[in-house]
Amino acid sequence: MEDNDMTFQIKTMNLEHICVYTTQNRMFTAEFLADKYLEVWRSDPHWRLKATQDRVKLDLGVDVGYHKCWVARARAKMIIWGNSDEQYSRVWDYAKTIIKYNPGSSSYVMVDRVDRPPPVFQRMYICLAACKEGFKSGCRPLIGVDGCHLKGMYPGMCLAAVAMDGNNNLFPVAWAVVEVENADSWKWFLDLLVKDIGFEEGEGLTMMSDRQKGLLDAMNIIVPKAEIRYCVRHIWANFKLQFGGQAFKDSFWQAAWATTKVEYLAALEGIKFLSQPAYEYVKAIPPKHWSRHAFRTTCKSSMITNNLCESFNAVLKDARDKPILTQMEWMRRYIMKRHYEKREGASKYEKPFMPYIDKCFKRLIAERRYCQIYPSINTNFEVDYKGGSFTVNLINQVCNCKHWELSGIPCVHAMACILEQRHIPDDYVDQAYSKDKYLLAYTPAIDPMPGVAHWEKADQEEPLPPLMRRMSGRPSKKKRRKEHGEGSQVKRIKKSNKCSRCGTLGHNIKGCKNSLSDPITRSKGGRPSSNSEWVKAARNKREQRKATKAQHREFLSQMSGNGTQL
Repeated sequence: MEDNDMTFQIKTMNLEHICVYTTQNRMFTAEFLADKYLEVWRSDPHWRLKATQDRVKLDLGVDVGYHKCWVARARAKMIIWGNSDEQYSRVWDYAKTIIKYNPGSSSYVMVDRVDRPPPVFQRMYICLAACKEGFKSGCRPLIGVDGCHLKGMYPGMCLAAVAMDGNNNLFPVAWAVVEVENADSWKWFLDLLVKDIGFEEGEGLTMMSDRQKGLLDAMNIIVPKAEIRYCVRHIWANFKLQFGGQAFKDSFWQAAWATTKVEYLAALEGIKFLSQPAYEYVKAIPPKHWSRHAFRTTCKSSMITNNLCESFNAVLKDARDKPILTQMEWMRRYIMKRHYEKREGASKYEKPFMPYIDKCFKRLIAERRYCQIYPSINTNFEVDYKGGSFTVNLINQVCNCKHWELSGIPCVHAMACILEQRHIPDDYVDQAYSKDKYLLAYTPAIDPMPGVAHWEKADQEEPLPPLMRRMSGRPSKKKRRKEHGEGSQVKRIKKSNKCSRCGTLGHNIKGCKNSLSDPITRSKGGRPSSNSEWVKAARNKREQRKATKAQHREFLSQMSGNGTQL
């Protein structure tokens, strides 16, 4: 060993190493977590983050923070569903692929080329050939239209047109993604829809809407000859803001359900008895848009609410936050699978009419015992039912209650006459509810499509994503917010605080700033005396309210005359 060599001296050495166990690991990244549990998120996109933390702790013994799990889930969703920005560059390719694998389908893309060389995506419309032909062959000429908000990186609106099949279930016809819901976007959507389903200017077509102003303007231009019905639930939602209460509700819905003009006028008189402004409000809405007695009988449906579109919007809840092409493919696959299941289920059904008819017949047969029949000839009858008198003609399949003409299903008066004559009730049901008609709607199959890697390149310039930005704040929920009084649980109106010092409303004793030159007499608490002025006033008000309701019920019973209709 030379003098200038580096040397070391060991003074202490412990050969037994004790490692302390820890559940923290900074090398456990969100990228590793996304790759490891990618298939779990693929099978269950709603896998909760708390469950993810517990799963990681069980599998690997590592504690993972909530934020890291959130980043991992976002990364996994991007891998599974694709990048939102990149998918807008393939919309032309997707439209071309739709037409290639489903000939006869309609697929349109609209871009904005103003003030910039690259086009910017604006709208996209899809109507599959199977939906188009199925509606023409097997559905009644009734379509509900509505829009719902998209919750992805680039918010927009999804417009949908939904029809009704022979079992009174929804039948999606067409859908589109637009930048905003206004008159211009609705005119664009309705113009393409009418060309696909073949109703020029809406002749013979019935459309249901929620009275959105832009939609009504578009309908007046594109389908001026169509019957327009308003969703009564939306009308009631606006009506009850000014005129709430059970009495108003009963009279309003009685007017909407009325199948005869006599019942409609009696319900309006009930509203007029309660409030003249409420009567003027309802009278201003033409009855042909919301009351059954004024509806046309061509579509064979007495529907007064837009539940078809509301149900379809609920189905789209899982697709509304996905990128545009992933969303379109989710909807196409959902409808493809639904057509297959409906077709297979109907082929095994043995009865000539769909289950909805059996459900109606059970109710009508049970109710017919209240009918008293007076025959004229073998086809004409007079029927007394719960205080009213009705005429039935079995040959023409009409009853003056109009329910048979509206829905195509015998009413309770007609059912009593049919059974009295020992006829088969199925012979008096409209063919729109038959199994053969139902199969015509679902016989056209939606052909499968390959993945994005096999799409042909379209000869179009790739568009940029729409010019929209995410708004600040917490993202809105997917679930539709129910209006006050819509759900089963009604929230009570919060009462204003009353100061126990000065007796005024709006604050309590801690925030009281009023000077009391004449102090008020404070209550000693406890239950008030039965002889107090407050108790007497409350008792008189309660008795007056009961008397008003009794007069209202008596008035309605006198005005109705013809009884209640099923």
